[in-house]
Amino acid sequence: MKKENISYWTKSAAITDFTKLDQNIRTEILVVGGGIAGILAAYRLAEAGHKVVLAEGRKLVQETTANTTAKITAQHHLMYQEMLENQGEDKTRLFYQSQMDGIQAIETLVKQYQIDCDFEKISSTQLTDGRNEEAIRKEYEAYEKLGIKSELHEQGLKLPVKNTLALEMPNQAQFHPVKFLSGMVEACVNLGVKFYEETLITDINKVQAVTDQEKTIDFQKVIVATHFPLINIKNNYISELQIERSYIVAAEGMNIPVGMFQTVDEPKRSLRHYHTNNGIGVLVGGENHITATVSHMDDAYDKLSEFAFEVFKGNVTDNWSAQDMMTVDRMPLIGAYDAQNPNLFIVTGFNKFGMASAAVAAELLTDLINRRENNYASLFEPSRIKTLGNQAKAIGKQIKDAIVGEAAALKDHRTDPSELKVDEGGIFNIEGKLTAIYKDKQGNEHHVSPFCTHLGCVVKFNDAERTWDCPCHGSRFDQDGCVLEGPATKDLN
Repeated sequence: MKKENISYWTKSAAITDFTKLDQNIRTEILVVGGGIAGILAAYRLAEAGHKVVLAEGRKLVQETTANTTAKITAQHHLMYQEMLENQGEDKTRLFYQSQMDGIQAIETLVKQYQIDCDFEKISSTQLTDGRNEEAIRKEYEAYEKLGIKSELHEQGLKLPVKNTLALEMPNQAQFHPVKFLSGMVEACVNLGVKFYEETLITDINKVQAVTDQEKTIDFQKVIVATHFPLINIKNNYISELQIERSYIVAAEGMNIPVGMFQTVDEPKRSLRHYHTNNGIGVLVGGENHITATVSHMDDAYDKLSEFAFEVFKGNVTDNWSAQDMMTVDRMPLIGAYDAQNPNLFIVTGFNKFGMASAAVAAELLTDLINRRENNYASLFEPSRIKTLGNQAKAIGKQIKDAIVGEAAALKDHRTDPSELKVDEGGIFNIEGKLTAIYKDKQGNEHHVSPFCTHLGCVVKFNDAERTWDCPCHGSRFDQDGCVLEGPATKDLN
């Protein structure tokens, strides 16, 4: 299996390895997904005295959690002015408080278990070069109305990045996510949590989960924390999520500011410092797009690398990308799947800011399972999302997506694989059959089906990661067709 670009977080820290499930088992609570949301949920539930099993389809902390900028912040771009208009003052204030609670929860865990994870309390700041001063001022007005502590820097800040106006939110945080979760996995094990890696859950009903090796896990309650819900029984949440990719480069250089920053002007850039063996470096993120909708995705790394060099004189040491689930109202989905499935819980839709929300989700889910009140239950309840209403419409949309994708592939396909350049992929019509082909750096061709095993949409080659990505629902496969990210659970044929 060809590995994608590996993040600095993954390269610089390790997580304990666990075996795959090789027998049928039963547990009180099953957590599916080994990222920050799943691990913290397992921890909180075990802490509350529950018997917990966590199953991860690949390795713990290898997906989105290890591929973010790892900002732990309540400042999500310029969202509060929009939330006030769409959600009202009470819900918006409650959302802000949830994020601050999440920051505090992580800080408490770091101190409680003395986890060396570069945790820092630090400000988060939105910057404009002059093109969006009005938007920042409106956001500041929203902060004032909501009682959010902040400072508006009328002359901007002294930074290598040009800025004429800056909105600072203090008391935020950042950390090394893999180091943090390494400590939390150890805490979970000490509380009796059983972890299983390379244990891909392919089916879940009301009392049992089935793995790709046809092993079963009987449970009383299950939490699906797989980023993209792998269950879709009735309320087509999949259709309500937009899947976006974003790119990050890590660079060591000069003039690197200490803090977390976000430029609001196009092209937007996310910035934060991080600790290296040589001092500090800078993470530059951006070039976001809906998954599999950009022709030349490798351009993203070039643009971010150019920015890092021009602004910080930074030499790029690592680059990687992340996938994010975006909700219509910019708030996560946390809670019971629906009224007919009260023992099935989901957590997803973190909208690029999942660190604090994951900590909130862990406590919220624990309270729901223990039938305790929680101030955030109704705010994040999945059923608030307006779904398609009936399965017929959902199936119709899925068929349309598949047909449109196949038609586009038929229109743009090539017929002669010998045209492929080294390290290039494409869709070919070979004797009337569409085939996805990647030619590796040694000149070997890798042939797989171009039809996503989730719902049949035609995949597209991602030349930044050398993967096959589905534009419909974000499933991703490596050059040999092996699943990298769901909702697909089966490899390309």
